[in-house]
Amino acid sequence: MKVLVAIDSFKGSARSVELNRAVAKKLNQLDFVESTAEIAIADGGEGTLTSVQNSLNGTVLEIPTIDLMGNPINAKVLSFRADGKRQALIESADTMGLDLIKPNAETVRTASSKGLGLLIKEIERRGFEKVIITLGGSGVTDGGLGLLKEYGAAFVDAQQNNLEEGNLLLDAREIELSTIKFPEIPIVVANDVTNPYFGEHGAFQVFSQQKGATVEQIQQLDANAKNLSQVIFKELKIDLATTEGAGAAGGLGGALAILGAKMEPGFKLITELINFEERLKTVDVVVTGEGSIDQQSLFGKVPFAIAELAARYQKPVIAICGKKSITNHESSPFSGIFSIQTRPISLTDAMEKETTLTNAAELVSSIFITAFQLSKNGGIEHGSK
Repeated sequence: MKVLVAIDSFKGSARSVELNRAVAKKLNQLDFVESTAEIAIADGGEGTLTSVQNSLNGTVLEIPTIDLMGNPINAKVLSFRADGKRQALIESADTMGLDLIKPNAETVRTASSKGLGLLIKEIERRGFEKVIITLGGSGVTDGGLGLLKEYGAAFVDAQQNNLEEGNLLLDAREIELSTIKFPEIPIVVANDVTNPYFGEHGAFQVFSQQKGATVEQIQQLDANAKNLSQVIFKELKIDLATTEGAGAAGGLGGALAILGAKMEPGFKLITELINFEERLKTVDVVVTGEGSIDQQSLFGKVPFAIAELAARYQKPVIAICGKKSITNHESSPFSGIFSIQTRPISLTDAMEKETTLTNAAELVSSIFITAFQLSKNGGIEHGSK
């Protein structure tokens, strides 16, 4: 039996590569498991850089820029070759991640996407031929205006004062687009949401509260985004109200679309880059999972996306998680969904890394042993040794 282990990170507990290693190590001790393959997996959120690095053997560079609060940092950028091109991959959360701040009204007013603009410009200066940007985990709500300003856009407030620092979207009433110097390097965005720029399902009404925004700030951000979008549509014929993913990362998706970026579903882009589908074809069983499997997981999250892909090749898929609030049913793409918890436990204790890794490895091993024993008795079919 050949097994592919591709578990997404259990956020706040263990990384994808750590979970895969723990589970594969335990499975390799079973006589009937011929081999295991480990693929660190992500969909454009946390862990994407590691996933691509592990599969393509890229080099991590540290490039100076600023974080969302304006502090000097060295951002991690993956340098690798694919399709004959020297490419760079950026996790935007590395420069403007929600985990870098304690979200409140003041961080909403200060946080900016300027640092990402500086980083992209430096990557272009260094001769890269393509840049991939992931948008998961952002702590900004500036609509990407800090990024656009770095590329030459200008903004003024209601009193016609030029806006220079912080969350420009809170005060921006007008935008000047004719001064933009568009990047020459192709930009591809790995996106894990489809929200538009503004409105009921847009960046600000949906995501800004978790980033510390007050009700008043949310209303102000959304109204200003709508107003600026009308100018953008008139001058560039880009409709941020209908552009899927424009609302990602506090509206950064929309700003990147203005700069000519191509939007791609994160899972599709990353799995194609690391040749995931071809590797999946060669195994008998797939093990995947994430920290919490719930109704939201049905909408393109890593385990379900993997299971749907595996179903094309009739590969059974086992899913594990720390928290389970969805049941397996006839229409489920999984052979089974299992929680790694072995007893009642506090959330703090459950998320301790060693507990997570041990429980995950023991659970998957037990599932395989039980399944193999049943198959010997004619209960289920199983693959080759």
